[in-house]
Amino acid sequence: MSGSKVYSLHGRGLKLDTKADIEPYLKELQALGHVEEIHIGGNTLGAPACQALAAVIEGIKTLKVANFADIFTGRLIDEIPTAIGALTNALIHTTNLVEIDLSDNAFGPRCAPSLVPFLSQNTHFSILKLSNNGLGPEGSVIIAEALEAGAKTARRHAAGGMGARMMGSVNPLDNATGPREPFKSNLRVFHCGRNRLQQESMEAWGKTFAAHGGLREVRLYQNGIFEPGFPALIAGLGQCPDLQYLDLQDNTISKQGSAAIARALPSWPNLETLNLSECYLTSRGSTAIFDTLNKGSSPNLTTLQLQFSEINEKALLVLAQAILEHQPKLTTLSINGNIADPEGKAIREITDALKEHGNDDALDELDEMEDPADAEEEEEEEEKLADEVGEEDEQGLREKLKEGAKDQSVDDLANMLGKASLS
Repeated sequence: MSGSKVYSLHGRGLKLDTKADIEPYLKELQALGHVEEIHIGGNTLGAPACQALAAVIEGIKTLKVANFADIFTGRLIDEIPTAIGALTNALIHTTNLVEIDLSDNAFGPRCAPSLVPFLSQNTHFSILKLSNNGLGPEGSVIIAEALEAGAKTARRHAAGGMGARMMGSVNPLDNATGPREPFKSNLRVFHCGRNRLQQESMEAWGKTFAAHGGLREVRLYQNGIFEPGFPALIAGLGQCPDLQYLDLQDNTISKQGSAAIARALPSWPNLETLNLSECYLTSRGSTAIFDTLNKGSSPNLTTLQLQFSEINEKALLVLAQAILEHQPKLTTLSINGNIADPEGKAIREITDALKEHGNDDALDELDEMEDPADAEEEEEEEEKLADEVGEEDEQGLREKLKEGAKDQSVDDLANMLGKASLS
């Protein structure tokens, strides 16, 4: 324990199977009163222990942070749905809840339905962390749809229960004679890395992010998302104008994804961190992004991570110009592992551009750069493949969205895709 408002068992390696096992700790928790944070990660809890803990948590109306990360090590998959369902159901009516962390628990798709009641009904939390849960595309679609339902619940609450007539894309509480702002739920931070979301779930996630228009931080690293999934994903994120932090590291963005990001950048004027490392942007894809930066889309960018993304010197020259003209706040730039001479023109111009703004130490080490001469043949093949990629995937996606457009968030997403075409 640390502090009268924080109860923590974090990292103690406890094995709590039954109600009797956890009872001594529940007495400690109850004795504190007015607890605002509970941290129980780094232990392993059985279903009966979780049910007992849930009964206590349900009565803690002051709870703001529920850290349930890494609490099922060694548990059988059969008991986890009951256990996690008990804990999250106990929080459905917790109106002070700000953050819930369920990361590093091997849910798999089988456990995803257990989270639906909480995610679709509690509209108060603003931080949700769901990384390294093994959701897969099936489980992640369940989670995405539950979160989208939660946004609809929040919209109804904001409308004062006036029903479907008031459930448009604008907040009905806005002054009718003034400008109408897009509806924004309370969700601000969403982490869902290492979950094998894959491209099959991107349509669902695009709609979910479009529904939660107030997002400021989204981390979707290492999810096996391939190029065709990105237009829908980024179109949804494009409806989050307050976005400050976007992490897509270690997915395959390529040409279509890069084009989608380039289109969306002007929608994120407050963007501070963009992580596209290990994303196979390709030189053509990265150039599209850098061209947009060079038009002044992201003046508040402080961190740009582009390591190992198949970016060549020609594209880096565009980046150098963008930094010089429009990135005065860029204090962290990671471009190691790309295709350029560390002492060549592109790197010199990038270095000079950073120095122009007083950010001399922004550039990372360049100890794993690929020799441009060795990469020339691969780049020619890349260009050939890129030319063969048409708009079939995006066109098919647009048709799917039109067929399924039954609410405003889907309509917005379809419209956004319909207005944009890949170069």
